Amino acid sequence: MLTLRRVRTPALLLAGLLTLLSAGICIADDEVPRVRVAVYDHTNGTEWEGRLIGRRGGDAVHAALAATGHWELVDRGRVIRMCESEGLQPPYGVGYLQMLGERMSAALSVTGLVRTLEVNARRGVAQVTLQADVVENIGGQTIASARGVSAVRRAEGEIVPMEVIVDRALNEAAAEIARSLTNLPAVNAPVVSVLPDGRLVIDGPDDEPLHKGDVLLIYRDGRMPVGAARVERVSLTVIHAEPLAGADFMTNDRAVLVAR
Repeated sequence: MLTLRRVRTPALLLAGLLTLLSAGICIADDEVPRVRVAVYDHTNGTEWEGRLIGRRGGDAVHAALAATGHWELVDRGRVIRMCESEGLQPPYGVGYLQMLGERMSAALSVTGLVRTLEVNARRGVAQVTLQADVVENIGGQTIASARGVSAVRRAEGEIVPMEVIVDRALNEAAAEIARSLTNLPAVNAPVVSVLPDGRLVIDGPDDEPLHKGDVLLIYRDGRMPVGAARVERVSLTVIHAEPLAGADFMTNDRAVLVAR
């Protein structure tokens, strides 16, 4: 005869499981939404006749931002293909950035300009100035800008084309831009109230305080934010922020710092 026996889960094991589940939920709640960013070809503002200098500027900025690990980047090849399918070339209109951002689920667009490029082939020197602008794709506003400057000389005895030296200069300038744009703490703060005038009250972090002028993306569900806001007043950890884009904000939305 088959005898069935009741197996009782020890109280200690059950308590441990509940503790782990609770910890897991807390970790999930505290995770900072990954801000998704598309980097576009830069405008060539120079007289340099080198190959696709604006695209190479965009490639350099994309690679430098990817190296920081701060944002989630849309595949660069996909961005290029999307622009080509629409017949778009830099500089890009805000409406097109918003349209492409929605298609690629990109909250931010990074556009730019190769402002100067001076090449001395005899000495093997390339000097470059890059500029990058960050646009939030909901309202289409530029929320941050950065500039990178670099001068690179061919190593003694090195035999490489000047295009290689130009790319090295672009990469160095792009690294400076990436450091400037991503030198931000990972702030993920809850919206605790929406005032009648539309301003957001946010429970700011203790360890990484927000500052007046900081720009926040407001997330609810999914990969795309529902709006953007700018910090206008800070009182200890109580933050008041003025909406820049979006509407119908709600309690428990999450504010993520994207520009300072």
